[in-house]
Amino acid sequence: MDLQSASMLQSIHGRISNMGPLAPPLVVVGATLMCIWLAHYFLKKINHRRRLQAVLPPGSMGLPLLGETLEFFARSPSMDLLPFFKRRMERFGPIFKTNLVGKDLIVSLDPDINHYVLQQEEKAFHIWFPESFMRLLGEENIAKVYGSLHKNTRNMIRRVFGPENLRLVLLHDMQGAVEKTLSSWHDSGSVELKPALSSMIFGIAAKWMIGHEASVLSGDLWKNFDAFNQGLLSFPLYIPGTAFYRCMQGRNNVMKTLKQVLDERRKKAETPERMDFIDVIVSELNKENPALSENLALNVLFLMIFASFETTSSGLTAALKFLSDNPRALQELEVSVYEHQPIVYTKFGFLISPRII
Repeated sequence: MDLQSASMLQSIHGRISNMGPLAPPLVVVGATLMCIWLAHYFLKKINHRRRLQAVLPPGSMGLPLLGETLEFFARSPSMDLLPFFKRRMERFGPIFKTNLVGKDLIVSLDPDINHYVLQQEEKAFHIWFPESFMRLLGEENIAKVYGSLHKNTRNMIRRVFGPENLRLVLLHDMQGAVEKTLSSWHDSGSVELKPALSSMIFGIAAKWMIGHEASVLSGDLWKNFDAFNQGLLSFPLYIPGTAFYRCMQGRNNVMKTLKQVLDERRKKAETPERMDFIDVIVSELNKENPALSENLALNVLFLMIFASFETTSSGLTAALKFLSDNPRALQELEVSVYEHQPIVYTKFGFLISPRII
């Protein structure tokens, strides 16, 4: 304790001592007032919830403070609707209330209601994410982008991923990556499909996002993105050793790497003939009045890389599983593709076609 703190405590003690016999009653009065305030606060919360019972859909708020968070974050691999939602939909219907990460929520699994909500975005409804999820996305992120800023960001993305580039360049890159990946699988006894597809698509996405630097950085980048992905749906406890902590560390490491790549690219004066997304960001930031900040641009870049490999690999894994379980559907797919473009079988026995890719 420093001298200033000690002096302050001594002064307070002296004042209480000078109050003599009045001190204990005052302490009791203060404690009583605090108890009354706390009781009033909790009663108000309870009454508020009771008033809402009449207008809220059925459901359960779970345990005090925790709600149903622990059950929600419990890992339950499924090709169907997650068990957490499936059980509640069977019990309460497609719209129900719950409490997750300390927030009272209404969950809608009704397609018509969800369509209406999306149509009324920024009118009757506003986008909201839990605080823990916003920490993962970053202070400036694409979830907070609206109006003209959203339009400018979308136009920047289309400069790299527009239909013309997809048809002329990206399709060729993807076909080459597929053949290379199949070659690496050829001598393997078995392949864990989801991670393998994620790694393949990550290589393609990173190349289009940050260019040739991706081949040099791909090992560390992939490791950190994988750590981010593994902890994305974990209990938000930021303590070393937890999945959420590793998730945050993975994100921070990726952001540092992307910042370094951006800084190095901004030092180059020439504009390449084939632009990746980092080049598009540099072009925008060098304008007199850029449409977005550097921090927002890096967050957009981060989320685009993540979304490209994670969602695509999940969809491909599910599609391949369902096709392998249904030979007749696979046969019909081959016939459908062949009607539009000849099928090419590689030496690995894999169906390669621009229409499929």
